[in-house]
Amino acid sequence: MAILNIMEEIVNNRILEMIKDSDCCKCEKCLDDIRALALNKLPSKYVSTNKGELFSKLAALKEHQGAIDLNIAVASAIESVAAHPRHDPPVKK
Repeated sequence: MAILNIMEEIVNNRILEMIKDSDCCKCEKCLDDIRALALNKLPSKYVSTNKGELFSKLAALKEHQGAIDLNIAVASAIESVAAHPRHDPPVKK
């Protein structure tokens, strides 16, 4: 198993949950921007084994302050991208 930052999967899952109720664009470029902004605000959690991945995911989700920080980072990133999307607007026909 390669070295993996499990926060990427955790953040991606939270984005998909939280963006459902948002009017933010859901194109790949906007989702990538949201992901990058949120991940830059959170600590990395690297693992190198499947067992380590499982334990780290459980610990990250159980930690109360970590869950709050995750929600704040994702909400802030969604809000920021919604206010200033970097993609080109679709061409109207």
